[in-house]
Amino acid sequence: MIRKNAHAGSFYPRFGDRIAAAIESWLVSPPQKEGAEEFLGLIVPHAGYVYSGACAARGWSLFAQEDFDTLVILHPSHHGLGFDWSIPPFSEYETPLGNIEQDSEVAEILQGHDPDPGSSKRLHEMEHSLEVQLPLLKYFFPQAKICPVMIGRPYPQDMTLLARQLRSAQNGRKLGVVVSTDLSHFHNSSRAEKMDAMVVDHILKLDPAGLWQSAVSRKCEACGIGGLLALLYLVSTAQDAKARVIEYTHSGEVSGDKQNVVGYLSALIYRGEQP
Repeated sequence: MIRKNAHAGSFYPRFGDRIAAAIESWLVSPPQKEGAEEFLGLIVPHAGYVYSGACAARGWSLFAQEDFDTLVILHPSHHGLGFDWSIPPFSEYETPLGNIEQDSEVAEILQGHDPDPGSSKRLHEMEHSLEVQLPLLKYFFPQAKICPVMIGRPYPQDMTLLARQLRSAQNGRKLGVVVSTDLSHFHNSSRAEKMDAMVVDHILKLDPAGLWQSAVSRKCEACGIGGLLALLYLVSTAQDAKARVIEYTHSGEVSGDKQNVVGYLSALIYRGEQP
């Protein structure tokens, strides 16, 4: 079963050549791997390409400097929350740059807490937080398989369990974990930058407990907080794990409207010493 595009022509260009041209225009000076970094995870935004495409592309271009067997995409559900996480029932994903195959073995390992998979199929079909990543993924990782994980209820106890299953899926595989998330929503740019800086601080400290507490106390926001928690719990057992920011921006930098902005972050989780 193939998941068809639902947002081509709105969130991103409908045609592959236009996507490729946009990516090339964003990467005049692409970020580079530093020293002996071993990449573990990537955090990228999922708004329309006009707003966050350049920020996301810079993250993907860096992550593509390492090979992976499979990419797991942790992304939020914007349309339904009646499950902890859900694995889509598709075998392939359509993109304007070609289809992407699902890794059925990883999908089996990561099967989640979804009481009604049949109902969730429609949520997978509608969800943009995965789909906007797929053309970028296909451009930078043309041969990679994927396993999307749509997160409903992002509670720490459930994301700890998801991290445990991700650890199992890593056994014998080079698995890249990508978190699709935007940050603060619809505050003025000054407040948004302060809120987003708090998210960044927790990520740089690899601090899932602090991130959750800051979010529930409304000091910061991230629509993909479940994926962030799962990734941070996952790397908590990795020796010498570190994080660094690739790029931070917000929608006001494009629209000129600094009163209602959405925050965007690309960040890398890695281990190994920089030079």
